[in-house]
Amino acid sequence: MATRNPQQTRERLLQTAFAQMHAHGFQGMRVDEVLKLSGLQKGAFYHHFNSKADLGYAVLEEQIKPMVESVWLAPFANIDDPVQALLDRLDNLGEDIPPAMREHGCPLNNLAQEMSKLDEGFRVRIATLFRHWVEAFAAMFEKGKQKGFIRPDVDSQAVSRFVIAALEGCIGVYKVEQAVEQWFACRSQLAVYLSTLRPNNG
Repeated sequence: MATRNPQQTRERLLQTAFAQMHAHGFQGMRVDEVLKLSGLQKGAFYHHFNSKADLGYAVLEEQIKPMVESVWLAPFANIDDPVQALLDRLDNLGEDIPPAMREHGCPLNNLAQEMSKLDEGFRVRIATLFRHWVEAFAAMFEKGKQKGFIRPDVDSQAVSRFVIAALEGCIGVYKVEQAVEQWFACRSQLAVYLSTLRPNNG
């Protein structure tokens, strides 16, 4: 008889739910389909989650948040020049993101657009994750100031908010158009903007 592993069961539910949410949105995700695809019964679901919303919150915290951190936070943890690091990230992004992200876009932005006005639990959690991202980028730009790569008068918080919004917009439009020209345009124009953050625009 197979030994039950509750943690593996929970992880299977989360991974399957994440894939369904990413492809169809939270509202389009069906718990019965998640169970079917993961080969589990309703009892397994209710052992770990009280509701579909509870599952969605867990997907956001345990699947989407780590993805955002691995794609957008970890690569910048120990860099000195944020401008060059951001441009390098954009050049290599296609190699590092999961294929589903190229097809369906950023799962965090998708969820923000879909659920922020419909569910306060999602809105608060999504806002917290975006703040976490902004704070990480702001710290990166502050370090860039200290190292002489960024002008001392730059508002690191404002720049971080703008850059993240631009990145999410670029990914969203690329999801719709699936056109490499769109990504090249975003990369080139972000490079122009980021160059203005250099001391003497150098």
